[in-house]
Amino acid sequence: MATTLEIRRVEGLRYAPARARWATVRIETEGAVYVGRIYVPETKKRLSDVISDERMFLSLTDVKVNDAQTVESFVALNKQYVKTIRVLDEGQPEAPKRLN
Repeated sequence: MATTLEIRRVEGLRYAPARARWATVRIETEGAVYVGRIYVPETKKRLSDVISDERMFLSLTDVKVNDAQTVESFVALNKQYVKTIRVLDEGQPEAPKRLN
């Protein structure tokens, strides 16, 4: 005997995929303090997913080192030397890209 599958829709409930965003962090190592932005892609739900993934380095952009006035455009930090990471701003999701 075959059974039928009943599907019910809940009004107002929609699936919304995660959006990519830039999070601002303060990373302390033995010799320096870095303040910069980390990219959190759509495939990662949280910043902690990026921090704890299998890659050896954290990629930072717009980085200030030891509160210097100059801003480095890119710094790659080896995760083995990171003592602490403090999230300054979780970042807002990027707006969807429009195709023209």
